[in-house]
Amino acid sequence: MFGETGTGGQGVWALAQTDNVWLHRLASAGCRVTRFTDASALRRAMARPDVREPAALVLLDDVASNCRAAQAARLTWPGLSLVAWHGQPVGPEQAALLSCGVDYVLRPDDPPPLLASVLAALACRRDRFGAAGLPRHFPAPGQEDADLRIGPWRLADLAWVLKHEDASLRLTVSERAILLCLFDAPGHVASHADLVAAVLHVWRPQQVRIRDPRCRSTISRLRRRAGAVGMPAPPIESLRDFGYAWAL
Repeated sequence: MFGETGTGGQGVWALAQTDNVWLHRLASAGCRVTRFTDASALRRAMARPDVREPAALVLLDDVASNCRAAQAARLTWPGLSLVAWHGQPVGPEQAALLSCGVDYVLRPDDPPPLLASVLAALACRRDRFGAAGLPRHFPAPGQEDADLRIGPWRLADLAWVLKHEDASLRLTVSERAILLCLFDAPGHVASHADLVAAVLHVWRPQQVRIRDPRCRSTISRLRRRAGAVGMPAPPIESLRDFGYAWAL
């Protein structure tokens, strides 16, 4: 059982806007849970000079917030156990979370008691294998070269050109803003609000009114233009009621 013995007395941190059944089951398993209602409060806690590393961090917010929190936690505590939840049984959210260093992704149909079992298994792995058992997350875009890159895709020429192998496509102002937002976002996941803000930011000096506030037409046009130059359709997938992800 994953109680205080399994956590080394440090307890578990959780990012969750509201109390929920996952956290109730952890508490009933004997775990001391510290809940943060937003990512900024979590980051402030991680930055305190006297803070002790928790035994684990459980991420129960939206996928973009979970990705950002996972990335920050990995930089602060490379060996921390990270578990995240997302609301769809399949999709690019899983790849996004795993690429940010999450150890295990909870699915909507997973029973709440599973969380304590997962945390216990991760604690056992770290006790047994030490550094050899730590997760290895992928480098962020731009860490290896001057271009922003996701697999075979990259943004070149100050992000005005999208490249895939030998094919190239010159981007429009709105397309560039959307792709920069997706390439820069942790896990390459961006909410509708993030994408709209990115597009509005680049057009604001010209006082252009955006007709498509959720960027659907721009993304559809980008896919068509990519096909016209012999390029595969950019793997931008819609996340229901949230935003878009660049599918890894």
